[in-house]
Amino acid sequence: MNLRFDGQARQYLWAILALAIAVLLAYILLSLAKDDAESQPLVLMLPPSKWDAKILELDKQALDEAYIHKLKLLFDVWVREGRDNPERPIKGAAEARRAYVDIMKAIEMREQAIEQREQK
Repeated sequence: MNLRFDGQARQYLWAILALAIAVLLAYILLSLAKDDAESQPLVLMLPPSKWDAKILELDKQALDEAYIHKLKLLFDVWVREGRDNPERPIKGAAEARRAYVDIMKAIEMREQAIEQREQK
């Protein structure tokens, strides 16, 4: 079997190959970027102020209160509607815990940055 491609067919095959490679590279780069974004919590640092320590304490307090509020809501929904289907509030509680940990990591990073800034 001898396949011969004319110039136009050969260009078409090269274009398909180039497109496939571009799509593969884009997929790899996007998956790497996603992994990096998931592993590093987002920390927004504002200019230093004399109230930074107080703000950190309020952030921790607000996070605790928000976590408790979310779990109360999940429990309320479970009691009213979800006793036949308990996996939804359980998944919601797991997501709340995951978010709490991520935000606490970001707060700890801010605390460390403030401590380093104050030591200078």
